[in-house]
Amino acid sequence: MARKEKTIKREGIDARSVGYYATPRFVADFLSKKMLKINPTGKTVLDPAVGKEELLDNFFSSGKSIDSFDIINYSKTGMSNFAQRDFLEVYIEYKASFEGELWIHQKSFDYDYYICNPPYNCHEVDYIRNNKTKLKSYFPVGTHNMYSMFLSALIDIAKPDSLIGVIVADSFLTSNVHSKLREQILRECAIHSVILCPTSLFRGSSADVRTCILVLQKGKYNQGLVEVLNRGATLSSFREDLKNEKFELVKLEQLLLNTGHPTPQFVIGMNDEILRLFLDNKKLSDVFKCVTCISTGDDARYLSLEQKPPYSVPFYKNPASHKFKGRADAFLVDNYRDIALLDKNFMLRNKTLVGQEGIACSSMGLPFSAVYLPKGAVTGVNPTIFPSEGELHWLLSYLNSSLVTYLVRGVLIRTNMVTSGYINALPIPDFSEGIKSQLAMVAIDVLSEQKNPLDAVDEIDRILFNSLKISASTSRNIKEFARNLNSRV
Repeated sequence: MARKEKTIKREGIDARSVGYYATPRFVADFLSKKMLKINPTGKTVLDPAVGKEELLDNFFSSGKSIDSFDIINYSKTGMSNFAQRDFLEVYIEYKASFEGELWIHQKSFDYDYYICNPPYNCHEVDYIRNNKTKLKSYFPVGTHNMYSMFLSALIDIAKPDSLIGVIVADSFLTSNVHSKLREQILRECAIHSVILCPTSLFRGSSADVRTCILVLQKGKYNQGLVEVLNRGATLSSFREDLKNEKFELVKLEQLLLNTGHPTPQFVIGMNDEILRLFLDNKKLSDVFKCVTCISTGDDARYLSLEQKPPYSVPFYKNPASHKFKGRADAFLVDNYRDIALLDKNFMLRNKTLVGQEGIACSSMGLPFSAVYLPKGAVTGVNPTIFPSEGELHWLLSYLNSSLVTYLVRGVLIRTNMVTSGYINALPIPDFSEGIKSQLAMVAIDVLSEQKNPLDAVDEIDRILFNSLKISASTSRNIKEFARNLNSRV
């Protein structure tokens, strides 16, 4: 599906194309003062995506020497020695030749503070697309977006003990594609702060983005307790939390969850009750098969919105708006197995499972849902589970619970794309046959339209919270999270 292009013009500049969103003053003050508090004696600062110098006031008033870059020469207050250059290109020059004439005044990257609100790009921009080969050779963390390359470069060039303070998209915390960036952070840095910002933080710049404030220090020997703050619902409460430093202090190990991915994920706000679910139980992949099935390569050719010859195979693509009982998003051409042999772009995975009865899970968007997949129907790249007939109904109830919504969207993955890898990491408690029977009956009642899906979720939650002995406070937090996904993920 084509992404709808959006344009936000400020001062004649397309903000989305350059990824520039102005940092609110209270966030800039918090970040710079935090860095100055950790190291009050540093002398030099670099902001490699300086914008209008929003992050520099406190460094300037403290008498620090400040250098800066940006690809655009915005109006500025003169607090920094500015060079109109692309920081990523400067970094590549630096890596290519440590002895050559690198950049303005032939300085090296010998700074005490690196502060940055790097470009935000929700998809691959032209710069990445046109320079991918070169970028891949300099960024082993991947070229998925601008912010991850900026952060990786800053970590790489930072001298020992220097501080790195950034406001970045928080997808690196959990996403598999950013596992190498997490590895770099954990290998080279101490983590001082991980603070999740409300999605409304940049609404003044016409953007709803999920971001975090991250404060690092080069050298793992600097590691102490980590300040963490989970995402709040409102901008005003976030402002107060920063002002009063209402953070939880935790050991680094308490932020890391190993779910079988190459690098542990950073998890914010997960208490011991939730952690025990992961540590004490099998993963879904240990018990069931969760896979992806079909990529047509050409939906217009092989799918029809109407069920008509030769399109009669129900195709479930993303049942995010439904629970328990869904409906086909489209209808696949009948001879799809033959087409898979002839068209190299038509990908038919897990051939022995396709067409069997199962459970189709949502893949895009914030809600997480699971629906019954009837025999003969097929799915796309969304996670699909194929349990035995005796396990199907209780598992369908479990997957539609508030608990699993929290585990998926609050722990395992903070981006909009939920793939089978994340669902395979879900804990599967060893429920008694009695609990499985109770859960199964709820799903059966919904599928037979004897029960409303919303009422069913409440009943399932009660069964799970009691069975798993989840405390009342944690139960409330889980349900509140599931009801307010837009402000909590």
